Amino acid sequence: MVRVLGIKITDRIKESGLVQKVLSEHAAVISARLGFHELNDQLCSREGFMIINLAGLPDDCEKLAGRLMSIEGILAKEMLFSHGLSDAPAEENGAYLLGILVPRRDDLGLQVQNILTTYGCVIRTRLGLNEVCSGEPAGLILLELEGDRRQFISLEKALREIEELAIGRICFPA
Repeated sequence: MVRVLGIKITDRIKESGLVQKVLSEHAAVISARLGFHELNDQLCSREGFMIINLAGLPDDCEKLAGRLMSIEGILAKEMLFSHGLSDAPAEENGAYLLGILVPRRDDLGLQVQNILTTYGCVIRTRLGLNEVCSGEPAGLILLELEGDRRQFISLEKALREIEELAIGRICFPA
C-alpha cells in the first residue's frame, strides 16, 4: 500500500525543530521526504511544506501522523489514491499536491511523461520514487502545482483518463 503524507508548517522558524524531532523518532517508517518553501530575492517564506512517503507498519505510520498533527501550527493530510474520475473539487487557493501511482511504469511511463510535459508550466516541483504495486515495479510521482487552477484540473483529468493510474491529491488552504 502506498501512503503519502502532506504537511503544511505555518511557521517554519518556530515549528521546524519540533517537526524534525518527530520525524527523527519515526525515521524507520519514512522512505522519502521532500521539503520546500517559497524563496526568491524578496521573500523567504515562514510557511513550509513537506511530502513524506511512508513505508512501514500501519500502526507505526499512524503514530507518526498523530504526533505531527499534535504539533500546533501543523496541518497534515494523507493522500488517498483512486482510479477513475474524481468528484472532489480542488480548493481555490493554497498549496496543491498531486500524486500519480504508475503501475507498469515501463509501459505507461512515456504516456504519463507526455501529459506532464504538456502541463509543465504549472509543475513547480516534481519528485519521482520507485515503488512496488501489487508485487510489480511501479513509479510514484509527486507534484507541487502552481499557477492556473484550471490547468491543475485539466492535468488531473488527462491523467485520470489512463485507467491504470491511481491519482491522489492534497490541497492545503492558503
